[in-house]
Amino acid sequence: MDKVQNYSDGVKRHKSMRSCLRSVWLSGLGSLASSGQKPFLRCIFCHYVFDDQIALFERKIRYLKGLGSFVDTATCLDMIEGKRPIDGRYFHLSFDDGFKNIVKNAAPVLKKYDVPALFFVPTSFIDSSYAKVSDYCIRIAQYKNPIEMCSWDDLKSAMDMGITIGSHTRTHARFSDISRDPVRLLDEVAGSKADVEQHLGIECATISWPYGKLSDADKVSVSATKTAGYRACFGAFRGTVRGGEGDRFMIPRHHFEAQWPVSHVRFFLTGHGESGRKLRY
Repeated sequence: MDKVQNYSDGVKRHKSMRSCLRSVWLSGLGSLASSGQKPFLRCIFCHYVFDDQIALFERKIRYLKGLGSFVDTATCLDMIEGKRPIDGRYFHLSFDDGFKNIVKNAAPVLKKYDVPALFFVPTSFIDSSYAKVSDYCIRIAQYKNPIEMCSWDDLKSAMDMGITIGSHTRTHARFSDISRDPVRLLDEVAGSKADVEQHLGIECATISWPYGKLSDADKVSVSATKTAGYRACFGAFRGTVRGGEGDRFMIPRHHFEAQWPVSHVRFFLTGHGESGRKLRY
């Protein structure tokens, strides 16, 4: 397939006046935001790092390392369960959607700075045809153009660089849309787990639900992740993690992307907007 290497070709769309005003507003708030001294565990995620975003992504990683320390998934879950104290400022990093540019561009940066990460992949689009990937990227995930997906060999390379692989269902299915269809739910949740384990020879212990809002999941679908044998399930809603009080099957994550201004990253990833779910990017 044609390889979309630049952010503007793969993602960028026309900005409305409203989004431009929002950007100015966030920049102002972010410039005043402070991380404070209070300990935290903040789960953060993004989707892509195109060729023209490597320097931007590296800048974000350096910035975040100045704010706190990155922990791996096992440590993150121990903190959520209260098995380890949240006694400092910690980040847990993950990626969604399964794009090859994460392995090609993000993984070397993470290895350089010794940052662990978790990569959630929609397994039916790994090693898939151009037509299927195109449908996924444009119709389902709503990107501008088809973006090259990982192969299973790519994911093995990612593991060699310290990235853990998790599930993002088989077809990027919205949990709340499939929860009344037990056969489809089992296929998406348990089937994707089996795909990862069969192709990579590892335990697939984590899943993130596509789209990620609280309204995109429900009790039935989240319960299915427990039944399938996952250890944890991640969303994409902003929320506060409190050690020993959180639900490891409803873990909040803060969204950011490499192209965001540092002030926007500072605002959200220092905890602002956690209690007000209207402050979505």
